Amino acid sequence: NCLTDFHAMSLTRDKLYSLVRKWHTMISAHVDVKTTDGYVVRLFVIAFTERRPDQVSTNCYAQSAQIRKIRKKMMEIMTKEAGTVQLRELVKKLIPESIGKEITKQTRGIFPLKDVMIRKVKIIKKPKFDITKLMELHG
Repeated sequence: NCLTDFHAMSLTRDKLYSLVRKWHTMISAHVDVKTTDGYVVRLFVIAFTERRPDQVSTNCYAQSAQIRKIRKKMMEIMTKEAGTVQLRELVKKLIPESIGKEITKQTRGIFPLKDVMIRKVKIIKKPKFDITKLMELHG
């Protein structure tokens, strides 16, 4: 038997490159969050602006003040979502991309976003290794 622990997660290169487009603003942010079970996790998020349905101009660039507001909101949501759960639940949140959907919903008033995704997750600091915790994680 082999028991594993969460190490890191990242989007594949081809997926990331398929999202990047001309005439759209790419907004990225990162934040360090401590989960309730003692892990320090660094979350990277990426988002792209979306054209409005009735828009005439070809580009959809966000102003720098809007970008700052969106980035602040992203960090707030990531801290709230990841800081209140254990690492196990955080991984379960990453799979259906629920944090990205929440960011899209919250920032709709500032600027419409699409393809909001957690780009990368790194474990910065682990708590002291405990075999009973690992068994509990898989049990």
